[in-house]
Amino acid sequence: MVESSEAPAVFAKFRNNEILGEMGRLLFFLLNAFSASGYHIKLFDSLPRDSLDKYGRMAYALPLVALTGVTPAASSEMIYLFDEEDRVVGAQPWRKKVQVRFDVFSPYWFTQPILMPYPVHPVHAGPDLPERLRRYRTVARKMRVFFSGDSKGYVRNRILYPKPKLPRVEVIEAILRHMADRAPLVRSEQHLASLCANGYVDRCLIMDHDSRIDETRWLATLATSDFFLCPPGYVMPMCHNSVEAMAVGTIPIINYPEWFNPPLEHLQNCIAFDDKADLLAKLDAVLRMNPEQIGTMRQKVIAYYDEHLAPETFIRKIESSERQRVVVLMITDANVAKNATKLNARSVLIRGDSSPALGGWLAKLRRS
Repeated sequence: MVESSEAPAVFAKFRNNEILGEMGRLLFFLLNAFSASGYHIKLFDSLPRDSLDKYGRMAYALPLVALTGVTPAASSEMIYLFDEEDRVVGAQPWRKKVQVRFDVFSPYWFTQPILMPYPVHPVHAGPDLPERLRRYRTVARKMRVFFSGDSKGYVRNRILYPKPKLPRVEVIEAILRHMADRAPLVRSEQHLASLCANGYVDRCLIMDHDSRIDETRWLATLATSDFFLCPPGYVMPMCHNSVEAMAVGTIPIINYPEWFNPPLEHLQNCIAFDDKADLLAKLDAVLRMNPEQIGTMRQKVIAYYDEHLAPETFIRKIESSERQRVVVLMITDANVAKNATKLNARSVLIRGDSSPALGGWLAKLRRS
């Protein structure tokens, strides 16, 4: 593609290897959001190639990403993207300066950062994702509730605020133990296909942990269920599968709605559960829910994804910020593992990245 002088552009220079965490996923998420929004990205070639890993290499191959060894001379219309600011580079005129940080449990009373929405996994991203999502959202639903994912070792809960989360293993075991024939165990993709071959399955289908849906069919399979069970992840509650479910219009059954910004709302764009008894009661209600209510919730889930989770909406937040220097926060396993006990009501993750009342109070404080 020929770069146009009118195209928006980013100069990215990272000085720390933290951006290469999670097999390079963090770098991919960040650059993909700008790439999907039409930005040409000049990535300074300073990151160690032997540390890129699988998804870091995918980030380098994204459309509109080009490596460079020099800082652009004409930078006044570009965004400077960085983790630790290079003083010489930062002294140049920039359209905006965007710093990437990871401490989402900090209060950030005086800065008002932008929380980057948790994205779909890199293997499901790509320039054609919006078109694929439009197609998946219109497919016929074949089952009421579905779960597929790893559960081995998912026994630990690090998050204690606002109260401890029910770990994934306990979620799955409670369903299989107490729901009997209403929650059949699915042995394989072929078994799933056979269960759904004779029409809609009004059950909670749990995929055996030793089986997997092939990644090339994952989003398409998700799209055939009305609801997807979203128990917490291994290190932190947030998982790609909850975002991927919402992307295709499948309603999440979830016990960490407050980790989304804005928080998900029970019976609006999610089914929120708490302990085991509440989980089982909510699943019973879901299995009795009428198609009209499910259809209404599905449209709200799709609207939520398009308005708050799509990569382009994150970039629009940056573009519309009145601040010339913007702090962007990314949710990461490493930060959660290190700081889990610090999460509280004052954490920016819980407050969200904008609070009119707080913003007004801070503005008044600065003027005084």
